[in-house]
Amino acid sequence: MKRRQFIKYASMLAATAPLSSFPKTELFAATQDYSGPLWITIHAEGGWDPTSFCDPKGYNGTADATNPERINNYDRNNIQQIGNFQVAPPPDSFLSGGENFTENLYSTEAFFTKYAQQLLVLNGIDVKTNSHSNGKLNTWSGRLRTGFPSFAALTAGTLAPSLPLSYLVNGGYSSTADLVIPTRMDSRGLATLYEIAYPNRSAAPKNDNSSTYYADSVRQLIENASLARIERLKSGESLPRVKDALQNLSISREETWRLSNFTSSVEAFSSKTAADFNDRNNAFKLYQQGRLVLAAYQAGVTCSANITMGGFDTHGDHDARQYPRLMDLLLGIDGIIQEAELRGLSDRIVLVIGSELGRTNKYNKNDGKDHWPVTSMMLMGNSIQQIDGNRVIGATNDIQKSVKIDPISLIPDYDETNPNAIRLTPAQIHHSLRELAGISQSANAFQYPLDGVGLNLFSA
Repeated sequence: MKRRQFIKYASMLAATAPLSSFPKTELFAATQDYSGPLWITIHAEGGWDPTSFCDPKGYNGTADATNPERINNYDRNNIQQIGNFQVAPPPDSFLSGGENFTENLYSTEAFFTKYAQQLLVLNGIDVKTNSHSNGKLNTWSGRLRTGFPSFAALTAGTLAPSLPLSYLVNGGYSSTADLVIPTRMDSRGLATLYEIAYPNRSAAPKNDNSSTYYADSVRQLIENASLARIERLKSGESLPRVKDALQNLSISREETWRLSNFTSSVEAFSSKTAADFNDRNNAFKLYQQGRLVLAAYQAGVTCSANITMGGFDTHGDHDARQYPRLMDLLLGIDGIIQEAELRGLSDRIVLVIGSELGRTNKYNKNDGKDHWPVTSMMLMGNSIQQIDGNRVIGATNDIQKSVKIDPISLIPDYDETNPNAIRLTPAQIHHSLRELAGISQSANAFQYPLDGVGLNLFSA
């Protein structure tokens, strides 16, 4: 969409806002500053396999390696202990000399060794469905009911609904329930943003030396005349909603400087290249998504984001497809964290990493794994929104079924003797996330209530 078309449509939206079901705040109508953390949800699209990284099982010795009921193609004797985490080794075929061995592939060992002290793993989460769409809904909203906002949208809509790009999305479950307007942002969206942020540049708006439509003095006269016209319209208007729409239009034109700050923030640090990710393109693309989000937050235009990596729906050839994708996911997250450190934001971000499903506890006839309603999540906090790391909460048994936990001690009830034990579900996790974000008592949270009870998941 060209800049003039965008401005035309934005003006039409502002003028008709009283008749629409959109939130009162309009795109690019920033009316507040936000000093809280950046909330990033990272979605592994398709259903990841926790037994391949953070909830390992494995076969029991060489004699069990071909057992058709085996959960994984690695020996459980090779499972590593890193801090308080049990970490899956590569499948046998990825070991040196194996048919899937890949030079310079990232590893769970590298990730957990580097981030164990910051990392919280939640295992044995029952999402109560084998459906992709319902799994996304439950994982990211905490409720198996359509119409609930994602956690990232709820956070943005409660804490910073008026930021220009309050909620950035790039796939996954991004429903907002009209609490905030989502902005789809990728490399193509960034090109359009440059046009909007620098409306006077006639070509190549990313280039500081680009020719301009008008001299700066003439453009300032035009902007002053435009704002004066809006003020005249407001003074002659008696309908409050129309006045609000005119006010939003006025703010949207005044606040383009925030967007130019964003574009400057993107360019402020040299971007990593695909070579920095061992030419693993999926990891590089995830990093690029995170880089845009971090730049937007640093410019003061963003509160939360949902970014994604696809390719986890491995119904066939599971090991060869799932394991490299998981390693790319971890490598991409590592890159995002490094970028945050470079920008001085490492103590300002909260990462919530998950998938809509798990994979079955055995291989199918195509050496794949099908949908399974038990999964895991990983979380990393910051110095303000603290998430105590080096911890695992929740568990699965030897056949990868969810084990209930005590709601107070959080200790797994393996022998099923605790009458108070409950199953860990997305609802419990979202209770804790809302508490962590400071929005659990907000009007928006009450509008979208969660089942179950809150658990003390984030403090040891």
